[in-house]
Amino acid sequence: MDFDLKDCKVRLAQTSDSADLSAIARTIWGGGDYLPNVMQRWIAEPWFFVCEYRSQVIACIKLSLFPDNVLWIEGLRVHARFQGKGIGNLLNKHIFAFAAELKNRNPSLSFEFCTYYKNSESLHMTQKMGFRITERFFEYDKRGIKATLKPEIVTAYDMSLFKAYPRHIPLGWQSVHNHPASLEFIKDRALVFRTPQSTYLLGGVAEKNVVLLSPPVPDFKSEFPYFQYFFGSRKKYGIILSSAFESHLPRLFKLGLHSWEKEEKPVPVVLVGQKN
Repeated sequence: MDFDLKDCKVRLAQTSDSADLSAIARTIWGGGDYLPNVMQRWIAEPWFFVCEYRSQVIACIKLSLFPDNVLWIEGLRVHARFQGKGIGNLLNKHIFAFAAELKNRNPSLSFEFCTYYKNSESLHMTQKMGFRITERFFEYDKRGIKATLKPEIVTAYDMSLFKAYPRHIPLGWQSVHNHPASLEFIKDRALVFRTPQSTYLLGGVAEKNVVLLSPPVPDFKSEFPYFQYFFGSRKKYGIILSSAFESHLPRLFKLGLHSWEKEEKPVPVVLVGQKN
């Protein structure tokens, strides 16, 4: 039977959608998508929408309220079998119309999202809707090592810790404004830890990333066992760093950091888009 977009219904997610959402995730990023790890929490929160097609959930999108009056858009997923049929555009239009209603009630709200720099479909759709890219971060993978060392967990800190990120602070593939209102959100969603040489942030919804809060220390290799502690021996993990640290990247490449796409020159792959 031919697909008909008119048969799609956008509605709030329900617990009974879990199996279909898991099926969607198995077709994303080679089956390694984080959606199954967050979907129960998202279902319990406001504003998690799904697209139902002939009694099957085939796509989803999430809207969340972040600090400093930010409506954060994330989690757009379309089952691989239904991609290229206008479903992503349908969900985006629905979420933006819904967000616009919220903004009518609170004009101080702004819209933001984060995406991979090669996600051309998402970038094209959001640019048509008036978004512009306002922030870029580097993200590199580090192959795991065997050794682990326990760092010191830091609980007493303030926003001065995030001077290297004057506009947006990355919490994995989410970000928040560098604003006093973000402090409690960061403490709830992320972890700050200290090694003998420096201080770092561990952030991320399901897939955690180490975020450099200052330029890489000279003996950066000795930091790896402390990073490894949070992931387990030999487990791969991601490192996110400010575009202001670009000059340090050649040294980090020699220590085994590598990008997904094996670019010939450094490319900031984490993009933050904003619409006021």
